[in-house]
Amino acid sequence: MAFDPDTKDKVYNYINAHLGDEAWHLSYFDFLSDKELARRLGEEFISTRHTYKYFEGMGAEGWLQRAQVRLQVLCYASIYEAVIHHLLFVDLAADPRVISLTEFPTKKQISIPAESMAVLAKHLEHDGKRIIPMFEAVGKTEETKVRFDKKAECAKALGIIEEWLATELVEFYEARNAIHIHAEIRKSLAYEIDLARRAYMRLQPLKEQIIAWRARATV
Repeated sequence: MAFDPDTKDKVYNYINAHLGDEAWHLSYFDFLSDKELARRLGEEFISTRHTYKYFEGMGAEGWLQRAQVRLQVLCYASIYEAVIHHLLFVDLAADPRVISLTEFPTKKQISIPAESMAVLAKHLEHDGKRIIPMFEAVGKTEETKVRFDKKAECAKALGIIEEWLATELVEFYEARNAIHIHAEIRKSLAYEIDLARRAYMRLQPLKEQIIAWRARATV
């Protein structure tokens, strides 16, 4: 059951009084070349801020505060991942260092005609085991399967973000993937609150560093 209109007005007024303008949030990621993605991330940003202010207004403590922290980390880590992924696999898709993220060494079996195999058969055995003719090749994996720490490392190597920021972004992403009850029991609430706070605060240096990188690239 929804709040009555008066209660909803009070909640919205409290939240909006402590947040920046909606247009500012929605345009925050306008440094991205994909405007649809930029708009979607702006919506994610403002919705995350609204959720945080709601919990703050509730004076969240204990288990409710843990829920607040969990949502913050989940949302901001997803934003960071989307930004870095876009910069690498869209804007810099042709860069050899980006291409290498989806490549891995592998071996492929050589297809040999049956008559040739009959001749080679006696030579393709060692210690009672059949030897399969192979050649070294390069395999490809999907972009979505590239680990985030590898993406962050690549972004750092390309000069998009600084090393300290890359390290923290990886920390946020790993925390997002490790959010479950057993992990939370081992960590203090103070650490989790600090993590969520930093996850929000790093949006500004992320934007500044990306804009600075673009400026250097156009010189």
